[in-house]
Formats: sequence, C-alpha cells, structure tokens
Amino acid sequence: MKALMKMQPGEGFVELREKEKPSIGPGEVLVKVKAVGICGTDLKIRAGHAWSNPPVVLGHELSGVVAEIGSDVTSAKVGDRVVCETAQVICGHCYYCRSGNYLMCDKRLSIGYGVDGGMAEYMVAREGILHALPDSVSFSNGAVCEPLAVAVHAVYDTAPVKSTDIALVSGCGAIGLLVAQVVRSLGARVIITGLDADEPRFATAKELGIEYTVNVQREDLQQRIKEITGGVGVDLAYDATGSGAAICAAMTALKKKGKLIQIGLTKPKLEIEYSLLTAHEISLIGTFGHNWTSWETALKLIATGKVKTAPLVTHHFELDDWEKGFAVAQNLEGIKVMLHPNGITD
Repeated sequence: MKALMKMQPGEGFVELREKEKPSIGPGEVLVKVKAVGICGTDLKIRAGHAWSNPPVVLGHELSGVVAEIGSDVTSAKVGDRVVCETAQVICGHCYYCRSGNYLMCDKRLSIGYGVDGGMAEYMVAREGILHALPDSVSFSNGAVCEPLAVAVHAVYDTAPVKSTDIALVSGCGAIGLLVAQVVRSLGARVIITGLDADEPRFATAKELGIEYTVNVQREDLQQRIKEITGGVGVDLAYDATGSGAAICAAMTALKKKGKLIQIGLTKPKLEIEYSLLTAHEISLIGTFGHNWTSWETALKLIATGKVKTAPLVTHHFELDDWEKGFAVAQNLEGIKVMLHPNGITD
C-alpha cells in the first residue's frame, strides 16, 4: 500500500513509500482511510521541529471504513464508518488512564508520529479509540473531528461559558475557528484575531457567525476590546497560536478575574506579565488534546450543525499529490487541507 512516511529525524525525510498492508491483533481493527487532514504538527515533523518516531506514517486527523476486525472486537464491524482518536498505545493502568485522561499517560504513543497514522491506504487502531461517524457526515467533515475534539475539550472542560460572556480567540486557523464556533454555540459573543495573511479566514469567520474580527497588524486590539466590552475586558480568552505576543495581549485583554485557556503549543519558555495573576486575579489554564467525551460531543455538534466543518475544508488532494497539499497548508492558502489515500470520494 502507499504510505506517507517520516523516514528519519531531522529536516525533510518525508517520502511516499510502498509499505506492506498492516496486520491486526486482538482488540484491533483495520481502517481503510478515506480522508486525513494535514495538521500543523505534520508540517513541523517534516521540518524537523516536532518529535516523531521514524520510520512512521504521518497523519492523525482521519476518517475511514472498518475493513477488518480482530478477535475480541465487539463494538465495531466491517463496513462501519468511523473516526479515530490518537492514543493508540497506552499503559491502561496508570492514574491517568484509569481516570480517562489517557493522553497524559507516560507510555502513550499517538498515531501519526508515535506509531503509524492515517496518511496511508490502511491503518491499525485499537477498538477503544474508535467512534462511529454518522451517515449524514462526510468523510472529509468527519476528519475534522480530531481538531474539533481539541476545541471541545478546551471549552467544555476548563472554564464555564455563560451566554452573557464575551470571549477572545487568538488565531483564526482551523483550531481557532472551531473554538470560536464551540464558544458561540454556548451563546457567548466572540472576538477572533489574526494577521494580514488571515484576511480570507476572517471572511470564513463571519460566514460562521463570529461577531468580531480583528487584524492585529492593522488594528489596536486593546482599543477594540475596550470598545466591544465597554472598557471592562473579555471574560475568557483562548489562545490557539502559541505566540508569546498573542498570549501577552490576551492576558492584557482579560477583565479582572478573567481566564486564559492555553491551547496552542508554545516554546518551552515565554516571558509574560506574571504580575497580572495577582493584580487582576486572572487564571491561566492549560489544555491538551481531547478525551473520549470530547469526541462524542464533537460528533454531535457536527451532526446537528451547531459547528460547521465544511467551510473549513478548503482543499482535497490524492495521496500521490501530498507535496501540493503540504505546500497549500504551509503557505496558509487554505484552512484544512485533506489528503485521500484511497481516492477522493467527497
């Protein structure tokens, strides 16, 4: 089968290879991959800026059809349409696994960089990380479930959102646009920020019902925040950029006793105005990945139309054209770029 692989550490070394179709063991299923999104992590792995476990098949945002089931599999059958969480390898018995926070497991290996992922015709997944994809949801829209689950976890499992709140979302890439929609679905108003390169994404944000967009390269964010909030500041801030400048701006934009939820991955060390934690009694909350409930909620949000993923899926490429797809993603020419290892079907 064809598989897009990171062959060794360092910059580059991503190649489309012929690889033997994987075999499954007890409790595992073989997924025929229909759509897989290109994530910023995939770009960082190719650039040598993010960890991977080569040789390994890339791709962790995927949907597909169950092609085979192993012994002991009871919740899936051949032909099922599915999406797949990322935690393929966990210990299963540590505190974090037992409490449902298995992405915190020290033994975790995730698909797409720890073990083989979805940028291949077939992929192996353990039964426990599969979720049923409703027939009403296309494979491409279903492949956006992974970043949406990240957004759901960041919004639902951190700080309560009230319908009277005004929230700041820093960054209008796929995660930012999904976070904004999840917050908006709970009744709050949303301000989303971006740069000159994000102007097309601002149009998408308005299409999705996001009330305010701010280009921080052309507008004074703090002045706009004062105008929108009557000088009080935002109730909640979600950073989807990982940028030190954006994080500092979000902390300043918060009202006293406000909360900043950090989603975007950052450098190991950042300089921030730490005194705001005491002077304004603000809270900083970290969030990573997702959990089982996040995925079920994400699927319901897509199926009911409360979160729209179709406007975010801007490009489709077959696996042979992966370099074109990576270039579009790298150059920010689209929002979510899909690869289709078994041909474009939707």
